[in-house]
Formats: sequence, C-alpha cells, structure tokens
Amino acid sequence: MPVPPEQIEDIARDAADLYREAETSILATVTRYLADGLDAPDWAVRRLGALSALRRAVERTLALVGAAGADRIRQAVADAYRSGRAAATVEVPRRYWPRDLDLAAAAAARAEVPRAAVIENLAAALIGDIGQTHSNVLRHVEDVYRTVIQRATAISVAAGQTRRQAAQHAYQRFVDQGVTSFTDVRGRRWRLSSYVEMGVRTVTQRAAVQGQTDRLQDLGVDLVLVSNSPRECPLCRPWEGKVLTIAGGRRGRVQVPSAVSNGTVTVDIAGSLAEARAAGLQHPNCTHSVRAYLPGATRIPTGNLANPDGYEAKERQREIERQIRKWKEREQAALDPAARTSAQAKVRAWQKVMREHLAAHPELKRLPYREQIGAGNLPPGPRPAAPPPPAPTPSPSPPPLPQRTRTTQPPARVADLPGLLAVDLGQSANRSMVRDVMADVIGGDYAGLTVEIEDVELYDEYGVDGDLPGILVRGGIYPDDDLNARQVGTVMRGFYRDEAGDLVAVHAYLQLDPSTRGKGFATEFNGRLETWYRSQGISRIEVHANIDVGGYTWASHGYDFADEESAESVLDRLRFIIDMVEDEVTDLREEAEQADDDEAARLGARADALDAQLVEAAAILDRADTAPFGSDAYPSAYEISQCGRSAATGNEWIGKRAMLGSDWQGVKWL
Repeated sequence: MPVPPEQIEDIARDAADLYREAETSILATVTRYLADGLDAPDWAVRRLGALSALRRAVERTLALVGAAGADRIRQAVADAYRSGRAAATVEVPRRYWPRDLDLAAAAAARAEVPRAAVIENLAAALIGDIGQTHSNVLRHVEDVYRTVIQRATAISVAAGQTRRQAAQHAYQRFVDQGVTSFTDVRGRRWRLSSYVEMGVRTVTQRAAVQGQTDRLQDLGVDLVLVSNSPRECPLCRPWEGKVLTIAGGRRGRVQVPSAVSNGTVTVDIAGSLAEARAAGLQHPNCTHSVRAYLPGATRIPTGNLANPDGYEAKERQREIERQIRKWKEREQAALDPAARTSAQAKVRAWQKVMREHLAAHPELKRLPYREQIGAGNLPPGPRPAAPPPPAPTPSPSPPPLPQRTRTTQPPARVADLPGLLAVDLGQSANRSMVRDVMADVIGGDYAGLTVEIEDVELYDEYGVDGDLPGILVRGGIYPDDDLNARQVGTVMRGFYRDEAGDLVAVHAYLQLDPSTRGKGFATEFNGRLETWYRSQGISRIEVHANIDVGGYTWASHGYDFADEESAESVLDRLRFIIDMVEDEVTDLREEAEQADDDEAARLGARADALDAQLVEAAAILDRADTAPFGSDAYPSAYEISQCGRSAATGNEWIGKRAMLGSDWQGVKWL
C-alpha cells in the first residue's frame, strides 16, 4: 500500500503546530506592547523605550520553539521513514515477491534498523535552515514595531486621525504581510510558521518515500506506480497512473519478468522516480503517493484520469482558508474596537462562504487547523515551483535514531457527550475535533440568526476538586442574511458530570442586542438544544439567572431555584416590589379623590388592578413562609414570575418586576 499523503501531513503537523503557536504568541506580544497606553501623550517615547523588553520576550519565544522544534522535527522525520518502510512491507505480499529472491535474506532485511544517518541528515539540514531564519525574524519584528510607532505619530498629525486609528492603519499592513516573516535568498517573503510547515512536509515526505523505496529495493522491487489523485494539480497531472523505476536507467516500453508467472510482461516506464520528483511530483501539499508495481499483478488505471474541476474546488477552499486566517489575524492585532468588530464580521462572512463551498463540493473535507492563524504553506503571490529539499550534510557520528513514539494522528470523531467529556482538550487536534462536533450540535440558523461556534475550552468551575473538568463552548451570533454584518450576540454553553456522575448542561451566557430580541431566537435555540440534551442523557440544565432580563426570562421558561438562598433573594425583591406597589395604590386613590369622574374612574381601575396583584403576591409570600424549600407547596420561580399577570392591564406586573434584574441560581430537570 502507498503512504497516504494524509498520514505524512499528520506526522508533520505536530512540529508545524509548535511554530504556529509561537507565531501567534509573538503577534499577541507585539500587539500588547503597541496598545499599552496608546492614548497617552507620551505613548511614542514610552513604547520605543520598551523595545528592549519586547526584544527579550520575542527572543525567549524563538529560543523555546527552536529547542522544542528540533526534537519534533527529528521525531517527525524518523516516523515518516518508518511509515514508508512499513507501507512497503505491507504492499508486497509474500506470494508476489520475485521468484529468485532469497527468502532468508528478505526476512533479515525486514528486521534491518532504518538508516539513522540518512534521516538524521535530512532532519539536521532542516533544523539548521530554520534556525538561521530566527535572527531575521527577530529583526523584522523590531522593524515592524518601530515603523508602526513612527508612522502612527506622523499620520495622526498629517491626516487628522486619532493616534489609535493611525497606529491601526500602519500596523495592519505588517499583520497581513506577517509580523514574524523574512525574505529568503530567492526574494520570496515567508512567514516563519509557513516556512517551517513547508520544510517539515517536504522533508517528512522525502523520508517516507526514502523509507518506502529502500524497503522495496530490499525486497527486489524496482518499479512503482503513481496514484490517481481526485484533485491533482497541473504540475503532477502528467505523472498520474504512470510506472516509474526507483533505480533509474530504464525508460519506454520494456519487457520485465512477471511477478506471478515464469514469463515476461510488457511495461511502459515513464522515467525514474527521481526525475518525476524533480519535475514537481510530490511537492509540498501534493496528494499523490506511489505504490509497488508488480508486473502481471498490479493493474494500471485507464481512461482520462484528469480532474481539473476537483483541483479548482480544492484551490478555492485554500483561498477561503487564507481569507479566514487573514481576518482572524486582523482581529487579534486590532488596536481599536472598530477594527476588531470589522475583522470579526469578516471572519464570520468567510466562514459562511466556506460552509457554502463545502456543501457544493461534498468530496472536500473541512480542515479547521488550516483556518487558524499561521496555517498555510506557501508565501502569497504566484505559486513557485516546489523548492528542493535541504541538501544532506556530512554526519560522521550521527546521533542515535529517536525512539519511536506514538505518531500524532487526527483524533477519531466522538459524537456523544460522555465521550467528549473524556477527550483531552489540552491537545489542539482534540479541541478542533470537539469544536467541529459542537458546531454540528449547537451551530446553525435559529429564527433569522446564525450561531457560529468559535472555540471550546476546559470548564473547571463545575469540576469535583478539579478532577472532572467539563467543556465550555463559545459562539457568536450573527444575522444569517448579511455576510458582512456585525456580531449581534454571544452564547456560551457548558457541560460536566456532577459528583453523582450525572451529566449536566450549563447555560452559562446568552446575550443579544436589544434590536434582535423578541423574535423567537432563544426559544428556538434552547428548544433544539434540549432535544439533544435528552438524547445524551443529560439530567438537568443549570443557569445563573442575571444580567438585564435574564432573571425573568429563565423563570418564565420553567427554570426553578437551585437553592434556598436564590429563592430568598428573589422573595426579598418581591417584598420590596410589594411595598412600592402599595405606595402606588395609595397615590392613585388620593389622585382619584381630586379628579373628575372619568379620570377618577380610570385611576380607580388602575388601583383595583394593582390591589388584585397584591393579593396574589401576598399568597406567594404566605406559601414561602409556611412551606419548606423544595416542597410542592413552596412557590417556584415560574409562579413568582407570573404573579399578578392575570390582573395586569399592560405588559408589566408584580412578579415580572421582581424578576427583572434579579440574580439567582436556577435549574431545570429533564
């Protein structure tokens, strides 16, 4: 079997992720230093004075990532080489081994230790190459920092902008270019993380092919077949379905011994594997692999193998990913609220474009990690030819081959809540998987608004002594009919197991702009979630009812008091509202005595309605004073929220007034 490109990507991703995280950290550091005291009169002087502190912070980050990255690169190259050897062994069944092969020698070859010097040279060359870029990156970060300060001061004076606006304008260009970027010897500008990703993919791919071909030659197999990719690029298209020779020296139509009989087989050899790779086959991000070609046994695909539409669809996906990354970076590097709001809207807009593109091309798979800051593998502009892998350097005493550890693999999708709670969210791949699952569960369209899941994280607040952390899901709410609209709300939902082992959902936060309220979003959103909660075996939903209308809303939707303290706090508010209403009744009666007949009748009717509400409220308080908390007779949050509604003449009544602005812990049993 061939080494799948996805497996190479998984092996390389661990090292690339490290540099992406470092790049994000450096961007956040520079943004923080620029934003500090931005509105102060002496901002420029103070910020330039902080340059040495910024330099030290960036140097520390680069040093840490350099040390950890070297180990991960060596491990990735070793794992890739082993994967290639393993694939070669599996793909050549014993019955198809060449007939004149010494089986004892083959068995010994299978146990041979991989060539440590070869893979160490590959890794060492890349590690050295990346290390040389660190000083260039540090220098560029310093230049960006100084330039933004200088231009912000000049532009704000000349153009009449605020310093914050001017700084944002100057900084944005460098953010798009890449704060942690450098120019290579060919004049191309690279982001550090992109360069590392390209280099690691190139070298691990080469190591995997080297391991595969070394093993095939050990088994006496010299011919390989190039796979048929469903989304091939023009560079690789000429090699699809072609037979290549590992050793070289043969080309054209030749007769070779059959692997399954005593005769010969006619084979068209397109060239050597080295020639094909030099022409562009197996460039970074290439979706092609090679497998052993056994004359007489292996079938060559026929017909038109080209699929330009698939390639165009994949390229469009890459373009959308670049736009999502671009606007996420602008959001993180925003120095003023307007820029941040605009960037957030653009992120949401392009994420919606991505959903629509994937719906139109179901054969494509969404790769959330490629939408994160620092993903991508080539600099912007015309796509250059794939650079050759770093040249091996002499290694008279190569270090021992790294011991094999578990290769980073994409986590299997976990669809049920108990399984999700067992996932280690400390791993970025796991977080991406959980986020995707929650996007399917929570994300979507509700009553004219769209929920877009942004992140998941550990939810320690409800753990038992920190041993049972849960999951907190964060999302933004946007108008679903306007790709460029600003965010109109935020939602957070948590999940955990309590001490008894019961599953619990937490409605941690829901905020909507006033202009979007009252249109049915919360009812539809929470209704759909409750259906899923029941399917997962969740025992109850917990809320902290507060913030503006939350106290009334949750009570009116059937949530009850989680504890007696919460109930008493609301009852105290009810007593306060009762005192206020009694004063209002007294005032109305006094006004009626001085008014004409019609006005007196109107004022009297209002006083009578309030008196009727007071009677209902008094009954609520009597029950609270005589019945124990938790009993059927004790007033529920819902009953308090509806107290006086039947006698109200408008959209306000005693219970609603008591609940609005209240602060209590609530629960709803499922």
